Amino acid sequence: MWIGLVLIVPALIYLLWVSVDELVTMFSKRDIRLSRTFLVVSGLITLGASVLSLNMFMPEIPWREVALGLVILYAFGQALFSGADITELSYNLMAYLYVPWMLGYFLILRYYPNGHLGIITLSLPILATFATDIGAFFVGRSLGRHKLAPTVSPNKTIEGSIGGIAAAFLVLLAYIWLLAEAFPFDLLQMLVFALLISITAQLGDLTESMIKRYCGVKDSSNLLPGHGGILDRLDSLIFTIPLTYYLMVIFT
Repeated sequence: MWIGLVLIVPALIYLLWVSVDELVTMFSKRDIRLSRTFLVVSGLITLGASVLSLNMFMPEIPWREVALGLVILYAFGQALFSGADITELSYNLMAYLYVPWMLGYFLILRYYPNGHLGIITLSLPILATFATDIGAFFVGRSLGRHKLAPTVSPNKTIEGSIGGIAAAFLVLLAYIWLLAEAFPFDLLQMLVFALLISITAQLGDLTESMIKRYCGVKDSSNLLPGHGGILDRLDSLIFTIPLTYYLMVIFT
């Protein structure tokens, strides 16, 4: 476990730092001041709690919930002593739940149910998300007629959304069939899993599109030429990885 943590924790810290920077920069376009210090520190607290939650130290304590409580107290304390701006406090808490809180689930899912199978578990939402994107793109381009969310993302269609769900189901069906010993899902569970993950992947994509449209930007940053920023790549996974963890707990 320790070898894996040495690799994944620095990677998550990097994603935290860059994602927070992108959020701060985007919202500054609307003259909304997010606290970079609050978001990074709260993210580090949450990642630390996520490490502790891997049954490494006093497993009876819900470490992530403890971290959430500390972060909320930190947020209110910072707001009280820096102008008591309720609007700014609300945006900072929203930004915390959107990125730092969600990133902790990447670590938790990586080690569920254990360090050996965790890498396969983590691959489930990644594969489902990519399949959803590809299926939605090709079906939407060829058959798309009805707009899905025109005020947020005018190019996405209901037909494309259904195509994404179908693609996710087929890809996961094949993947889980190949790894049946690791994932003892029946067909109904498989259908529910694919449906929820695919819908959530699209929700994550639309959520980031909503934020970008609100802030008046095309991409979260230009870190990845031709592909936007880190948040443009993580938008769906930020939602699907936490959901995958809870579905795995329920189904297995």
